[in-house]
Amino acid sequence: MSSIEASLRIGGFVTGVALLTLFLLSTSRAALVNRHRGDRIAHGVGRIVCSAMTRVAAGRRTYDAVQDALGWILPLYILSLIVTWFLLVQTGFSLVLWSAKVEPTLLKAFLASGSALSTLGFLTPNGAAGQLLAIIEGAMGLGVVVFFFTFIPGYQSAIQARELKVAWLYARSGADTCSLTFVDWMQRSGNSADSSEVWETWEEWFRLLAETVAIAPVLAIVPTLHRRQSWLIAAALMLDAASFCLATLEGKALASASVCRTTGIEALKVIAAKLSSSRAFGQADLSFGSTRAAFDAARARMVDLRAPIKSDANVAWEQYAVLSKEYELALSDLAAKLLVPTQNGISRRL
Repeated sequence: MSSIEASLRIGGFVTGVALLTLFLLSTSRAALVNRHRGDRIAHGVGRIVCSAMTRVAAGRRTYDAVQDALGWILPLYILSLIVTWFLLVQTGFSLVLWSAKVEPTLLKAFLASGSALSTLGFLTPNGAAGQLLAIIEGAMGLGVVVFFFTFIPGYQSAIQARELKVAWLYARSGADTCSLTFVDWMQRSGNSADSSEVWETWEEWFRLLAETVAIAPVLAIVPTLHRRQSWLIAAALMLDAASFCLATLEGKALASASVCRTTGIEALKVIAAKLSSSRAFGQADLSFGSTRAAFDAARARMVDLRAPIKSDANVAWEQYAVLSKEYELALSDLAAKLLVPTQNGISRRL
């Protein structure tokens, strides 16, 4: 064996081991290590899939069609990630088999590796060393299959948990998805700013949303289960409602509203950071905040409902304007990335 061939085999062995190590680290981070940073390979695959599908969705004329296109993101992401892992393992073992002279050519090594990885067994590597490697590779292949059947239900459960609260909010805010409508409902139902239950529930929703997206950013772009609804709009409505209550109402549970609002803003910032590499399709303007006339009308409605109102309307308006600006930029950025429509679709206003 010439020195050049020996160098190539050594380099192939090192490269193969490096690819297998990369696979083990990637699957461990994605499936076992509960860290917000997630896995770079999984995130990279997610960015490619999201970029491709958002380009397709951006050309659709209606929001329903946009949601139909974005609905393919999760299955394509899962399949692409599994294919990527399979290629890492098959290529890594192919190089190891060839460099160890278990198989005479790279093509034979690739076929033997594929046979072991898929557990089909149509071409078993030669020798005891090759067969031992085949067992290890087959175990890795089974591990990827287990991931497929285990984590798809997990991702679906995370989306369903998110959408249950979104549907709950839409049912109480009405077709116009107006934050005033929700505050009105809270006051009439007895769950006003004097009750912390609603704010604590949505605080938990914001936390779970941030944790889920931090681990798998692709889930942020997966559309809602129900047409013409958006988790981003639900988040905006709750932040508006909390800001309105803090600026306008008096109540002991406003501390819970403040914590909910702070948690929501931090969650949006985390999600926006995770989607920082995603392409924004235009500048979204969802009329965040409110005009003074709309604010005064909302305040007058609270008076009619006998809610505890702060006496100075001007101070309340100024406070609301300051509070709403704290999350305006993050909402606009995410709306552009998530293709939330601004006209003839979902809109919100106070």
